[in-house]
Amino acid sequence: MNVHSIPTGTAPVGPKQQLGPIVFAVDAAYAVPLATALRSAAENNRDAWPLDIHVIHEGIGEETKRRIFDSLPANSAVIQWHPIGTLSFASGFSTRPGVSKMTFARILLPQFLPETCNRALYLDGDILVLGALERLWNIDLGEAVIGAVSDYWLDNVVSNGPRAGGLRVERYFNAGVLLIDLAKWRAEKISERSLEYLDRFPTTEYSDQDALNVACDGKWKILDRAWNFQFEPTQVIARLALEQKLAIAHFVTNVKPWKSGSLSPNAAFYDTFRCRTRFALTPRQRVQSGLKRAGSRLLARSALLRAVWSCTKTAMRAPTA
Repeated sequence: MNVHSIPTGTAPVGPKQQLGPIVFAVDAAYAVPLATALRSAAENNRDAWPLDIHVIHEGIGEETKRRIFDSLPANSAVIQWHPIGTLSFASGFSTRPGVSKMTFARILLPQFLPETCNRALYLDGDILVLGALERLWNIDLGEAVIGAVSDYWLDNVVSNGPRAGGLRVERYFNAGVLLIDLAKWRAEKISERSLEYLDRFPTTEYSDQDALNVACDGKWKILDRAWNFQFEPTQVIARLALEQKLAIAHFVTNVKPWKSGSLSPNAAFYDTFRCRTRFALTPRQRVQSGLKRAGSRLLARSALLRAVWSCTKTAMRAPTA
């Protein structure tokens, strides 16, 4: 573990606690979205500076760590970096295409925080924080182990019948935003029970999210969807953020707004945060991304162009005489 900036003291005891720790789990491929998510969190939570940030990571080098830290406003955060080797515990578990094995690291989250820490907020890397997190942090969880938002697409499917692997739970949450009572998590052995489920069903479709839902079945509190608004590819943040007072936008599909040439309608909005990080697009990268986006739109609209492009790619791959 290493630390950027000066560590702050422990959170005060009482019903209202200082915001943090806030925990992320990412690999090197998520350096840009991590920096952008952190920038959005810092800008919208000035009253809580310095934010207490913990990043469980694999493969993020020292220079990249420095660029991520320097992407934040001065004195806005303390970042503690916790390296992990996913092959050491997740080599036998599968993920959906495009999903990193770092997703399994959140199962082990309590191991990276002090025993004296009684609460944590976990955030996925593919989010933007659009509001103050204090109200979320101070939600009374009662007897629940975690607070989470229902998964828009899977909640009804899983709740009304078992999926492959026999997964059936009372309700099904999205694990991209988790408010965690660490003492209850440890007492209920959520990490151990999640890993036991994965040992039994290593190919379960939604990986650690399935496992966490099984381990926390009947033990989680449903939070307002504003705390984890799961964007579909065609939804536009600007049209919803003010109307529904969204606090956390979560880009759950493969249409990620930071990807070069992304067709996400939120690419420009996302860039308003990214452009203030040390990973801002250069003029050349903007032009390249725009050309890729224009080409993708043309291909999407024209069956003829798609056929020509497919033939061209086939011809390019063909061996020359």
